[in-house]
Amino acid sequence: MTEHKSSQAAMRAAAAIAQVVTDHCGGALQSPVVESIARIIDRETGLSELVEATEEIIAEAGDLIEGRSPELVMRARSALLCSADKAPRED
Repeated sequence: MTEHKSSQAAMRAAAAIAQVVTDHCGGALQSPVVESIARIIDRETGLSELVEATEEIIAEAGDLIEGRSPELVMRARSALLCSADKAPRED
């Protein structure tokens, strides 16, 4: 089984959760625990699959969609930048 690398968005959420736990319970969560929380967030939200599918749609049909609704492609690329580990693929 390959190790899943969590998205940056999931890592930010996990870090925020860890901070809340620390603030309310004392004692910081260890890094592996935060990483496990991030993997759970990605898995349960389907974020990784959604990012991958959106990247593929833009790569395959970005020009077609952009011709009809350039603002939609711009919004999708912007959302990918906020949630993905890397910049979205350019078509």
